[in-house]
Amino acid sequence: MFIKKFKNLPASYFVSIGAGFNQIPLIETAKKMGFQVIGVDTNPCAPGFIMCDLKIQEAVDNYLDIYMKLSELLIDGEIKGIMTKSYGAAMKTASYLSEKFNIPFIPFSRSCDFINKKRMKEIFKKNRILSPAVLKIDHKSRLKKKWNIKFPVIKKPAVGHAKEGITIINNKDEMAASIKTKDTYEKFIFEEFIKGEEIIAIGIVHRKKFYLAEITDKVTTPFPHFVDILHAAPSKYFHMHEEIMIIGQNVADAFEVTTSPMVMEFIVSEKGKLYLIEAVPEFGGEFLSDILIPVRTGYHIIAEAVKGNTESGFKAPRMKRTKTSIVVKYITGKKGTLLSFNPQGPRQIGGVVFSRIFKEIGSAVSEPVNNLDRVGVIVASGNSMNEAIHRAEDAEKKFNIRYKEE
Repeated sequence: MFIKKFKNLPASYFVSIGAGFNQIPLIETAKKMGFQVIGVDTNPCAPGFIMCDLKIQEAVDNYLDIYMKLSELLIDGEIKGIMTKSYGAAMKTASYLSEKFNIPFIPFSRSCDFINKKRMKEIFKKNRILSPAVLKIDHKSRLKKKWNIKFPVIKKPAVGHAKEGITIINNKDEMAASIKTKDTYEKFIFEEFIKGEEIIAIGIVHRKKFYLAEITDKVTTPFPHFVDILHAAPSKYFHMHEEIMIIGQNVADAFEVTTSPMVMEFIVSEKGKLYLIEAVPEFGGEFLSDILIPVRTGYHIIAEAVKGNTESGFKAPRMKRTKTSIVVKYITGKKGTLLSFNPQGPRQIGGVVFSRIFKEIGSAVSEPVNNLDRVGVIVASGNSMNEAIHRAEDAEKKFNIRYKEE
């Protein structure tokens, strides 16, 4: 077992904001470390609740109600840690509660700076963190189409996730059509398009210092939706890790992050410049923190983040080259209905470390518009990148997925 148990008082609590499937690795880790876990979720049947010692049925964004219920529970105990593997509202709630219970995280007053991309971009600019520029679009000039900007342009929600609502605008006519009302400027940002390759950098901020754990190369679907379909490590941009660490530290300083996992999404331009698209004080999704990093590097980032959050010891990651290559490959489908699949099939392929179908039989399937449309995932390792990719492709065939196409 990778986590060494240590002795805790019977009433040392760890709070998991959310108890859905993606929270399970966090809940399991806290349990293995000896904490009693309090799970918070609006769904009474949330799968993570099974492992929780105490349960609070509440929407994760109702941080005031959650605080009151936690205060009522703590008659003979103390909250040692508060974390989430979710995004947005759950992160904001974790920030509020951490401040109330004196747990190291980020100031509650800064939580919306991560959630609202407009505010995030303003902070990047103020702190000289290179990022695709936000374009100033004037509603009054909509009909005249007098925009002195270079196309294409990326339009994305100011608040959002999972690549929902992202579109590409190719010319002035499309720009005019995309600006329907004045509140478009509040709900969306228009961003310059940087041609290049995308990478993800994952690390931990501990006591205000940023440590980089992994860099992965990312492949997305073509325009206009940019849905993630592959993550691969080691990255071809491993040599840029020192520059990425400096940027990570600048982000931690700019947003006043004390202790937290950190995920940063970059574009490496054709000229080799790093443009930070966004940063979030979270583990991120895509099975990178859960599976890819510990399998490839041996560093258990979730466990170390819990240790840092609960002030119970922390081991910093080290960027290092290894012979192991690993890919996270997503399965996508066409418009129709999922008829059947063989969940055991991928196990027949060597090097497959994880596989899962996200949708139930009978569910509607469509071509991917956002990350939530993906059908399943396979994580495979190999002695080379080509071997890892081929194993993932072979494992996908072994799923034997059948659709009724429309």
